[in-house]
Amino acid sequence: MEETHSKISFKNEVYRKGIHLSSSVIPFTYIFLSRQVEIIILVLIVSELILIDILRSKNENFSRFYLKFLGPILRGHEIDKNKYLFTGGTYLVMAFLICTIIFPKPVAVTSMFVAVFCDSMAAIVGKNLGKHFISNKTLEGSVAFFLTGIIIILLTPKFTDAVTEYYLGFIAVFLSSVFELIPIKIDDNISTPLFFGLVYFVLIKIFL
Repeated sequence: MEETHSKISFKNEVYRKGIHLSSSVIPFTYIFLSRQVEIIILVLIVSELILIDILRSKNENFSRFYLKFLGPILRGHEIDKNKYLFTGGTYLVMAFLICTIIFPKPVAVTSMFVAVFCDSMAAIVGKNLGKHFISNKTLEGSVAFFLTGIIIILLTPKFTDAVTEYYLGFIAVFLSSVFELIPIKIDDNISTPLFFGLVYFVLIKIFL
C-alpha cells in the first residue's frame, strides 16, 4: 500500500507501480498452469531475485550498476543495506510462492492479484489524492484498495458458483484494507497477500 512518508516522486511512484503491475503475469499464468509447474517457476524467480539482492548488498560495482537503473524508484529502506536485504519486488514474489504452496489455486490466484492491483491503486491514489492520514497511509488509498479488490473478486476464479463466495471475498478485501492501515514492520508486499489469502480461505472453509 502507499507510504505517504516515501521520498519517491509521484512520477517515479507510477514507474515503480508499473513494474509492480507487470508481476500480474504470474497469477494470470497460474490460472492455466499446474500447481507443481507454478512452484518450480516461482522457486527459480525467487532464487534469482535473492541472488541479485545479495550481489547488490555485497558487491559495490554491481550495486552502482543496479542503482543507476532502479535507484530512483527504490524506497529509502531498500537502498539502505543496513536495514533490509530484500527489495519489495523480492518480497512480493516470495509471497506468491508461499501463496501457491499453502492455498488452493483460486485463493492463491486471487491473493496475488490483490497484492498487485490493490496495492498499486492504493499507492497511486494515496500519493496523488491522499489528504486524510492514518499512520503513514491514507484513507483515500484504503478506499482505492477496497474498490479495486471488489473488481478482482468479481473477476477471479472461484470454488463454486455460489453468490456467497463473492460476499466472502468482499469481506476478506475489506478486512485486508483495514489491516493495511496497521503499522507493522513486515513488508506489505508479503503481509498483504498472505493476510488476504488466510482470511479468504478461512471464510470459505467456515461458510461454504
